[in-house]
Amino acid sequence: MEMYPMNQNLKVGWQVSRFSLVGISNTAVDFIATNILYFLLAPDDDSGLLLISIIACLIATANSFVLNSRWTFAEVSDADHSLSRFLATAGVGMLVNTAIFLFLMRHLPLSGLTDDYVALNLARFGGVVAAMGVTFCGYRLWAFAPGLAARRRTADDDLQPKAVFSAGPFLILMAVALATRIVVLWMAPVIYGDAVNYAWVARLTASGHLETVDLFWHSLFDFWQVLFVWLGAGQYAAPVLASLIPGVLLVWPVALITWRLYGNRAAGLSAALVALHPRLVEYSLNGYAESFYMLGATWATYGLVILAREPRRLTALLAAGLGLSAWILVRNEALLFAAIAIPLALLSQRHMWREIVRSAVCVAIIVSTLVVAYAFTNLVLWGEPGLVQKGSNLAREHVEMLDPHEAARETYGVTAPVAQQPDATAIVRKLAKRWPGNIRYTAERLPGMLLSPIILFALLLPILGPRRSSSASPTWPVILLAAWPIAFYPLIQLEPRMLFPTLIGAIIFGSAGALLAGQRLAGLVPRHRTLVQWAPGFVTLLLLLPLIPLLAWHSGSERGFHREVGTWLAETLPPNVQIVGDGYGYVSASAFWAGRRAEPRMWTDDKEILANSVGDNAVLILYERYLREANPELLSSLDDGLPGMIRIVEFDFPRIGRVQAWRHIDVVEHVREKRRGTVGVVDSISQRNILKRASTPANALIPGDEI
Repeated sequence: MEMYPMNQNLKVGWQVSRFSLVGISNTAVDFIATNILYFLLAPDDDSGLLLISIIACLIATANSFVLNSRWTFAEVSDADHSLSRFLATAGVGMLVNTAIFLFLMRHLPLSGLTDDYVALNLARFGGVVAAMGVTFCGYRLWAFAPGLAARRRTADDDLQPKAVFSAGPFLILMAVALATRIVVLWMAPVIYGDAVNYAWVARLTASGHLETVDLFWHSLFDFWQVLFVWLGAGQYAAPVLASLIPGVLLVWPVALITWRLYGNRAAGLSAALVALHPRLVEYSLNGYAESFYMLGATWATYGLVILAREPRRLTALLAAGLGLSAWILVRNEALLFAAIAIPLALLSQRHMWREIVRSAVCVAIIVSTLVVAYAFTNLVLWGEPGLVQKGSNLAREHVEMLDPHEAARETYGVTAPVAQQPDATAIVRKLAKRWPGNIRYTAERLPGMLLSPIILFALLLPILGPRRSSSASPTWPVILLAAWPIAFYPLIQLEPRMLFPTLIGAIIFGSAGALLAGQRLAGLVPRHRTLVQWAPGFVTLLLLLPLIPLLAWHSGSERGFHREVGTWLAETLPPNVQIVGDGYGYVSASAFWAGRRAEPRMWTDDKEILANSVGDNAVLILYERYLREANPELLSSLDDGLPGMIRIVEFDFPRIGRVQAWRHIDVVEHVREKRRGTVGVVDSISQRNILKRASTPANALIPGDEI
């Protein structure tokens, strides 16, 4: 049996110990600088926190370079020290540290932590710990690493496909993905937000009620969902199936891309990450279009990876053309991705530019044919091509995620501007005004979207991986897929789910980076080579597993109240009563569970105007959380009431606050008098069960009244 010298293990152990001591020193320096700057600057927004984080990181970085170069890795010759490599690694660590810091500074208060200084230091600790992993690997394996060139050459063999793609393991992982999603579906069966709008467009289209379809929410995803409605799927099942099937199938193209670039082992890890990533699980169930268009985007990326080597490959042409078409017909801005991909392909393969041009023309023909067919179908059904409805978002002054109060005033306010043709100059000015806030929002939300250290291994891949020509490893389509959302969406309007392409890119590159980091670490600790080799990937998967039920619980606790409110609406209100209420997905989601459509009420800070805006044949639903965020001027209405209206029911939910239903007093009295003169008040046990959590005032709805 081969024996390994103990001195290698001891050497690595001493380096880890010294690095840990330096890390403690850096943490102390970072914390001291952060607290002093926080006390001196007293920041009141994210910009101030960002400045504090950068300055503290720079001070800690200077301390780190001195101690690591002169003590931790002192046995490495000075010739191998590289200030540029150290600064590059430290820069990556700073990005990770700052992103986690901003993310925690936003979310820690939501847990009930109110002390600003405690939140500041906990957030800073989280950022430092997250960055420490990437900095140690970067310093030990790159910045202060002897023999780096030789290890890069051996890495070329480690990341090459050595066998034919074996479908069996990936089919098993797809089954794991399906089983995981079914369990989560059982834990948190909720549909919310835009998914409600997509579901109504699909259901109305399938039933032939085309005149009532809101084309703003229409895309290829709705046509896909129509198939499930025609097959008999119910109000809830149709949107779930429409996102579940592509969400499970996403495992396959991601595995193929990773296998083509980095081999079977990396492909297996990437497939497992797609199957078990909490965000991908969530959006495979909630009825949103993300899993559908991401399936198209990854097939398009796979086609481009193949075409970079084999421009005449028919299957690759079809994958690129069909995938891009599906992506574009859900998110039209994906046209820009296609436009950027063509010059990149020409630059990467200049020696075969004629073949690349032919391939680009073939893909363009496929995309153009499908886009024209989609537009023609919409013209026949609705008289509009249905391609750029959401472009109107660019003309808006405010963004919901950045300023819900002003965004709600602009969208639903009594003085909301009449829709006009957007002026290009005005749009540019508005986008420029949004841009700084969008950049901060991206930095805050990206860690929450990635939800794992896989991004750290993706960042380590160019450090540890081999240097290859573009023809040997056509990674540019995946780089474009990952970088494009971060570069593009913050310039216009960002929502966290728009970063899904970045997550897919991080999984592909991170799987290879984790495998390579494990192999490098195994070389340093040869006694436990196999265990160490798979440790980074295994730890990454292990960290994801508890997040799946946690995210399911969070989704249920945050949005599950809609089902209870919807059940009350279904069992209490006659079908002819209109439901109006707070917008941005609140009242529409509650009404969805009642099998009813709802309309957002107008935004106003005047109780009398609000009461007068509600028709006699309508019920108004108010949500305390919405009022706190978007219309605080009306919060007192929950206690003091609305002029001429009566509160007919009130729910009180722990995380949401109160949900109240209001109707005009004269209508309620008229209905009650009519019922007392005919059949009397019906005592319904089922309605008593629905209302058992509701706090009902004396003059409010009596269980059994249908009003």
